[in-house]
Formats: sequence, structure tokens, C-alpha cells
Amino acid sequence: SSDLMLAGAGESTGPAWALVFFEFTFAAASSTIVSGAVAERAQLPAYLFFTSLITGIIYPTIAHWVWSPVGWLSYLNKKDALLGGVIDFAGSGCVHLTGGIAAVIGAAITGPRTGRFDQATGAVVPMPGHSPVLQVLGTFILWLGWYGFNVGSTMTINAKLAPTAGRIHLTTTLGACGGGMC
Repeated sequence: SSDLMLAGAGESTGPAWALVFFEFTFAAASSTIVSGAVAERAQLPAYLFFTSLITGIIYPTIAHWVWSPVGWLSYLNKKDALLGGVIDFAGSGCVHLTGGIAAVIGAAITGPRTGRFDQATGAVVPMPGHSPVLQVLGTFILWLGWYGFNVGSTMTINAKLAPTAGRIHLTTTLGACGGGMC
């Protein structure tokens, strides 16, 4: 109910505007989760409409519920939080739960890819291989991006938070390495 659509943001400082951009990247990430679920099945205008809806209305509403000091799901809301609130560091709940639920709904609406199942038997048709070079490149781009999301979610690096940021950096690296070994 306050600062809706950047009302009063004209007086804001540079770091406040940087935070807006940082938070926008989380909103964009929630919509890109859906793109994988509906790839090759959704028309571009429909996907653009949906992306505008999730990044402009759905995700900001859910993020406000969880991250705002007055959000009904926020642990910062000492007075009215549901069951004490939730702690959602780096958007693991807001981004992935919002994007994941939207992806399931989108996949249910669009149905399976054309040619994915044999029409006569219903058996799965094997998918041809994809570009290993692009897969590795995409993996490294995502991995690099997670350093900005995860470490950047400390919101500041100073003498007090530097050890925390260092642990987050190491955990991000070990998590990516562990996922690569699986």
C-alpha cells in the first residue's frame, strides 16, 4: 500500500534504484522458470502477456507478502505474520515457488509438445540430442548469475557481513559442483 509503482521514488538515492533493478531481476527469474515449461508450445504474444502479468502483478504481490516488514508471511512483521513468518533468503521461495506453480499451470494448459508421444500407442518418442556446447555455456552463465543473486542478497558487504557473504559464495560454488556431479 506504500510506494506502489515507485511512487515517491524521485527522491530516492542511487542505491535505492539499484535495489529496484536487483528486485526486478528476481521477478524476471520467476517468469523464465515458466519459459522452460511451455517451450515450443506457447505463442509469443501469449507468453509476453503472461510475462507482463507475472513480473508486474503476481510476483511483486507475493514478494511483498514475504519480504516486506508488513507482509503477512514475513518474519519481519512481528505483529501479524502467519505462524511467525517465513525466512526466504535470496528468493528461494518467492522466485521458485511462484515460477514453479505458474509453470505447472502453463504446462497443464499448453499440454505436451507435438510429436512427444506416439499417437497410436502413447509411448514416449525419444528426443534428439541437443548442443553440448550450448548446454555447458548456459550452465556457466546461470552459475555466474547465481553469485549475483545469492551473494548480492546480503544487500551490503561490510566487515560484519563479509564472512556471511563468503559462506554464501562458497555454498553456491559447492552446490553447483555437487549438482554437476549428479
